[in-house]
Amino acid sequence: MQFKNVVAGAAVLLASAQTTLALGSATVVNNCGFPVYYTSVGAGANAAMQELSDSYTQAYSNEGDGFSIKLSPNDTTSGSVSQFEFTWANNKISYDLSNINGYPFSSGGMEIVPSMQNDPSNPSCVVVDCPAGESVCSAAYNAPDDTRTMVCDQDSNLVLTICPGGSSKRSVELIGSDMHYRVHARHLPKHA
Repeated sequence: MQFKNVVAGAAVLLASAQTTLALGSATVVNNCGFPVYYTSVGAGANAAMQELSDSYTQAYSNEGDGFSIKLSPNDTTSGSVSQFEFTWANNKISYDLSNINGYPFSSGGMEIVPSMQNDPSNPSCVVVDCPAGESVCSAAYNAPDDTRTMVCDQDSNLVLTICPGGSSKRSVELIGSDMHYRVHARHLPKHA
């Protein structure tokens, strides 16, 4: 009888360990030619703004906690701030880009690329694209009542690139559910 309880307990632990290992992560990449600052807010996390050197990665929480990575060209959240928001629930990750508190990256644009994009079994697992030069991004939340939330499987990795066509080209290569970073410093030609 006790042996059955031990085996059943081990099976539960193994199943929960596999679920934990299957969770993806959210990454922010600064491809702009200027400093970008961030802070992650949610589930007790509320740190001061920090400079984003090249990239910042945060794993999803399987506790159902929602997170917002606040982003700004200034080291404060009191001005214009874009937010990369994501929440895990029911083996899915919901994500969006919010410009309700301003859109400080309109000149360079922003783009969220999920690792499982264009997967027929995940029709809402799509790229969120805010092209450079648009003062309002129609793919992002711009007012509280907008509906711009996307959904992917929990093992999908999300990569938000700020200034995706920036002056130094950085790319994030997604291979399966693993994420590998390759930074390429390439100066693009200047236009007159």
